[in-house]
Amino acid sequence: PKRILVSRGICTVTMASRIYLIGVLVLCISSFALVNSQQIHAKINHPRPPILQSAADSESHPADVPVQTAEKDSRLDPSNFLVVLIAAIILIYSSHRALCPPFMDMSVASEEVAAYNEAAEAGEMQLHTTFMFVIVSSASLVLIFFFMSAMSVLITILFSFISLVALGALVYPYVEKMTNNAYSREVDVPLLGPMPMLVFGLAPVCALVVFGWLITKSWILNNILAISLIVFFLTSVRLSSLMVAASLLILAFFYDIFWVFCSSAVFGKNVMVTVATGLDVPIKILVPLILAEGKDTQFTLIGLGDIVLPGLLLCFAMRFDDAKGLDLRSNYFAVTMAGYCIGLTICEIIVGSFHWAQPAMIYLVPGTLIPFTLTAFRRGEISELWEGLKSHRRLADSEPHVPYNI
Repeated sequence: PKRILVSRGICTVTMASRIYLIGVLVLCISSFALVNSQQIHAKINHPRPPILQSAADSESHPADVPVQTAEKDSRLDPSNFLVVLIAAIILIYSSHRALCPPFMDMSVASEEVAAYNEAAEAGEMQLHTTFMFVIVSSASLVLIFFFMSAMSVLITILFSFISLVALGALVYPYVEKMTNNAYSREVDVPLLGPMPMLVFGLAPVCALVVFGWLITKSWILNNILAISLIVFFLTSVRLSSLMVAASLLILAFFYDIFWVFCSSAVFGKNVMVTVATGLDVPIKILVPLILAEGKDTQFTLIGLGDIVLPGLLLCFAMRFDDAKGLDLRSNYFAVTMAGYCIGLTICEIIVGSFHWAQPAMIYLVPGTLIPFTLTAFRRGEISELWEGLKSHRRLADSEPHVPYNI
């Protein structure tokens, strides 16, 4: 049926709608792959889009700009490490939620589980999708680069809508639980089909949050919407094999390297930096610097792409652990998460100490893919992981767990 159904925070959409939403997310996630690696100096709640201006430009053109790169004399800040902690918490929550949505009956006979698995399988990335991901991302990046003013308006409108949907999906199961399912009765909506009544109560509240961000550009509201987008993406899209995961992350690795280090030779300017600093949408998580000096608030930040792309591998790792019944303390998810945190910490130390523009994926791809693959070799499961999960059935409590071979 052609409908969008929100049930316990799950968005089940037609394939066309899913591709549309994912495509828009890819559009801007790819544009902000570098944004994590820059500290920015900004006025809180500035309503205007950021203007590209490097530290060197500031000396020759000392204009008061809404956003500029951090000053070279700023030092490593505790907030750089706080970024790692925040990213890890978001990924742990998103992985658990993708595996087991809040308050859902996960018993084998549950109709909710069957419906959820059917919807999740529709969002699985295939091998060819990873190549399309990079192609569409690159094309979008160039399009935004050449038509910045027009595209910034379009992207702001699109992201306002998607942020509204993502925020609603994030809070829906908790509000439904708090109201004891009093507003779960469905109402037929033209073009959309049956929708729970609770959606009509949540929609204005979520719209108010989005509108507040549009007006104030508050970094707090920005973070709320950004986190909602991460959870929405990781619960709507998933990987089911190491082959697809390796393809996606390796392509993203070289994508970052080209657009950060090589695009200037082709386009005359650094395309990634120009786009990342020329748009103002909630595709980054901002953390105020603790040791910053001056009257203006300074931030360190991480782009959503640097959470979402490794997050897809982490979600797959947790699904495989769950299917195998592996111990949570030393499983694929644990070693991959440790590698992610180490890679992001190294990136933050280099950026915070030396202020070198660094695409984080050059640390996050090996930091996640290598530990995951080595663990698979050690356990003798590389072939199984390469082919992927054909189906996912949670082990019953009575079935024995498979221990690691230490």
